[in-house]
Amino acid sequence: MHVTAAWVAKEIVGDRAFAAKWCDVFERDLVYFFVLRPAYRSKYGSEESHQLTRFPVVFIVKPSAVPAPVHVYPFDTGGAAKGAFATQADRYVYLEDYAVEASHGGAVGHIGWAFTSLSAYYKGDLRPNIQHGVPLSESVTLGYIDVARMGIEGSNAHDKRASTVEMAASHNVALQDNIDLVIFPKQYLEGNPLHDAVVALGAEVEFYDWQPNKAPDEFQEEIMKIVLEWYERKGIL
Repeated sequence: MHVTAAWVAKEIVGDRAFAAKWCDVFERDLVYFFVLRPAYRSKYGSEESHQLTRFPVVFIVKPSAVPAPVHVYPFDTGGAAKGAFATQADRYVYLEDYAVEASHGGAVGHIGWAFTSLSAYYKGDLRPNIQHGVPLSESVTLGYIDVARMGIEGSNAHDKRASTVEMAASHNVALQDNIDLVIFPKQYLEGNPLHDAVVALGAEVEFYDWQPNKAPDEFQEEIMKIVLEWYERKGIL
């Protein structure tokens, strides 16, 4: 899935594609997706605002839209590069060391190892015995576990990005017939032809009830619930 601000979402729909753009972390043009979880947070996510354009829109994308990802990581690399996980991360392990096999199989294999099921992954519940049998010399594995524990509900520095699998493509990804669901703030689509444009792309549309003078991050729990219920209806979870 791809999560972005409402104004950017409008531009994406107008362009009918997710455009690969320059990434300062990997120094190449990329477009980013998360596997299964809408965990993205913008740098303005904790700031209260009355500007509806700042609030999140979620695109659930068919896996076939990205047949050959250029990289897969077990957490949000943008958040990692900006220090979001610094309190838990091993400072001696490089970001690139955490890369998972760059394929859908690599993403699924990681989820199976770290969480055992898609439902546990969605909730952020790591496998209870995940550290059992891991040698103390396996700095990358142990470093990942330390970071991923931030994704467990109730952790002192809770951040779902810390254990959400990231997938990147190096090419533009067309929207037509590649989008299953788009979640908007309800008020953003009232009287807006954007709704019909999204439906014309072959996507379902659902809403969350935006309120002014709240922070975008405050709607993450509601969005997670909407996505979960949609997955359950579709038999995905």
